[in-house]
Amino acid sequence: MRRVGILLLFVWGSLGVALAQSTKFDYIFQEAVRQKLANHLDAAIDLFDYCHRLEPESGVVLYELAQLYGYAKNDSLAIDALEKACRLYPDNYWYKNRLMSSYVMGNRKEDALRVVEDMAQQFPEKSEVLMMLLGLYGEGRDYANMVKVLDKIEVKEGKSEQLSMEKYRLFLLLGEEKKAFDEMTSLAEEYPNDLRYQVMIGDLYLDAGKKKEAMEQYRQVEQKDSNNVVLQISLSNYYQQEGADSLYRESIARLLLNPNLEDEHRLRLMGMVVKENLEKNADSTQVLNMFDTVLQMPQEQTDMLELKVRYMVTKRMPKEDVKPVLLQILEMDPECDMARQQLLSYAIEENDAKGIVEVCKPAVGYNAPDPVFYYYLGVGYYQLEQSQEAIDAFQAGLERVDNSDNGNKIQMRVNMYALMGDLYHRLGDDDKAFAAYDSCLVYKTNDAMVLNNYAYYLSLKKKDLKRAEEMSRQANELEPDNATYLDTYAWVLYQQKRYAEAKQYMDKVVELMKEDEEEMSDDVKEHIEKINKKVKK
Repeated sequence: MRRVGILLLFVWGSLGVALAQSTKFDYIFQEAVRQKLANHLDAAIDLFDYCHRLEPESGVVLYELAQLYGYAKNDSLAIDALEKACRLYPDNYWYKNRLMSSYVMGNRKEDALRVVEDMAQQFPEKSEVLMMLLGLYGEGRDYANMVKVLDKIEVKEGKSEQLSMEKYRLFLLLGEEKKAFDEMTSLAEEYPNDLRYQVMIGDLYLDAGKKKEAMEQYRQVEQKDSNNVVLQISLSNYYQQEGADSLYRESIARLLLNPNLEDEHRLRLMGMVVKENLEKNADSTQVLNMFDTVLQMPQEQTDMLELKVRYMVTKRMPKEDVKPVLLQILEMDPECDMARQQLLSYAIEENDAKGIVEVCKPAVGYNAPDPVFYYYLGVGYYQLEQSQEAIDAFQAGLERVDNSDNGNKIQMRVNMYALMGDLYHRLGDDDKAFAAYDSCLVYKTNDAMVLNNYAYYLSLKKKDLKRAEEMSRQANELEPDNATYLDTYAWVLYQQKRYAEAKQYMDKVVELMKEDEEEMSDDVKEHIEKINKKVKK
């Protein structure tokens, strides 16, 4: 792939050998740059390498070679070139900066740190070098040196809130509470109107076990702003540590109602209250009262209501208590699947077909992607004997069930096709009914109910009776003590004029249902009567 010989011949063929060495270098260097810009990296490397042989101490050539070696993923050659450039030109900021980056990329953190420490000495005016040094010390968790770097930045740029807060954090990590306290005191003096720092001084007292001093500090802040969120958080922590449960609960309740508390933090705090209550299996009255109080505040999102629902469901509270909260959620956000699915589960438990339709119909209206709503809308209409509406719901649902091998998805398709088969039969369209059953059996060949229904409807039409017999036989093998399936098999045999065999299976039906004769359908009674008549003849 290397074409340096051809390129050089091309470059010099028309120029002759009379050009001066410097002119020759300049020309090849420009050609190398051109090849680099054209993304001819091999040719560019060859040409820059030739330049390096012409002028071995050219830093810019070494820098370019390093860059090209980096593109070619040859990190060792790239670093070699940069190290040589830095040795030749120890005061060049960009060479060292690039070398440091190469060391970092090569996971040579100690070498990178050595270079940046050297740069910090050489280029004290460059704040970005100090920031690089701070980052490398941070990766190595060298907190003491991080503080030293922050001190240098502070001298260079002046004291700032951000720098002081970072030094405070580092002093705590180093276990130097006195220095952390002094830093926070300095911040509090520098920014007297920002009460966070005065509260944090109280927190430092509390962490040091100086509870009296902590409370005195908190009370001073409270006199200035009793609704300060940071203060109320620290007070709740104080009461919790003291085991003052009633004061702790009061402080949490007060914090939850604080208008200055952001909704995100309010939700997180309420989640902590719920978690603690559930872990202790404590009485729910206080938590529900907290929810009710908090929910009196303006709610832009449904998150707090959803948390309340999850809590109530986990505590197994009565459905009638949960439903109004779910409806409130849907009033705010009609597309909230969680609320709609919970209401749907209640309607299914109660076998409330009308309720199922009322829950699912709006979801279909806004084209919910979850096929569950379409499926149960169809089921609801099926139970209400609104056949065409049920079929429409199932057809829309089938478009939303993917063709994956997921067992639940397959079963949903099977159920939809099976019910559509029953519905088409109810409407008198047996061709579509049989097509729906065939589609169902594509996805599940051993669905006993489908096999039974398909066989029974074929027997009524006196159509494909051999296939009907085989399907009915399969259904009975799957569920041998199912009286309905035995009745179907007997009737298929009857339609084939195999009356004696039909009576054997119908006798089993009578035996299975002798204790529940009142539950015996008119169709079964008719089948018994007709089969017995044929056998007697």
